[in-house]
Amino acid sequence: MNLDAFIEYLKYMWRAKSRHGVHSPFVYDLVTHVLLDKGPIDRTYIVEYPSLPLKYENLISRIAAYYKYKTIHQLPFKGETQIPTNADLLIFNEREPNGWVTMMNEYFYLLGDESAVVVTGIHKTPEHTQGWNKLCTDARVKMSIDVYGIGLLFFKPEFKEQQHFILKY
Repeated sequence: MNLDAFIEYLKYMWRAKSRHGVHSPFVYDLVTHVLLDKGPIDRTYIVEYPSLPLKYENLISRIAAYYKYKTIHQLPFKGETQIPTNADLLIFNEREPNGWVTMMNEYFYLLGDESAVVVTGIHKTPEHTQGWNKLCTDARVKMSIDVYGIGLLFFKPEFKEQQHFILKY
């Protein structure tokens, strides 16, 4: 862990809330049924992402299972001959922090109201943190959740205001 990542981790630990520190029913439900869940993950929803620590790989799998996300794609697309027409869950690669906003603009059409985006390595370097912050301020993003190793973006129209949460994980 480099110095910037360590400083971001200290900020994260200072600001992160547990499920009792949030006032959103959606986030409380996410914490209770996804972040705190230690049970087995349905094999149908296992997401393999070798560059991530296992706890975050499992978290992405739990999110996919809980929300029943069937179409999961990792960006940028590598070696795929046909670009998909929809996605329940998009995963932005941590090696592309300067391209996250571009990927969001280019592939937003794949997402529906119930879709989500996972962004890996959001605090790895200052560029990663800056890219994450830009994504969080995008007007299309209704809710962002920071769990340090990854960030989650949701687009549900029933979220009337943009909200940002930093959650313990």
